[in-house]
Amino acid sequence: MSIVPQEHKKFKGGASMILPNTPLYQAKTDAEFRIRMIQHIKTAYKDILGKDANLLDLPNGLEIVQAKIQQRLYDMSNGQINLFRDEDRREQLAA
Repeated sequence: MSIVPQEHKKFKGGASMILPNTPLYQAKTDAEFRIRMIQHIKTAYKDILGKDANLLDLPNGLEIVQAKIQQRLYDMSNGQINLFRDEDRREQLAA
């Protein structure tokens, strides 16, 4: 078993995430990281996303796909898996 070195990445708005210390994740800017992450998602999850992978090309595509996946998980688990943030839930209820 090999252990991949990790890096703690901070994003705009205060969000943070622990990422593997590999070239994919070693971006100099948030924009570069976003582009790399979108490409990785398209490649790694193309079978799961199907046509929804094309949404990642939109300016807010990452957020759209994230919301679709969250909704799928919620629906398939009959509400047992709820990854929506509180503010997302309020927006969803208002719609």
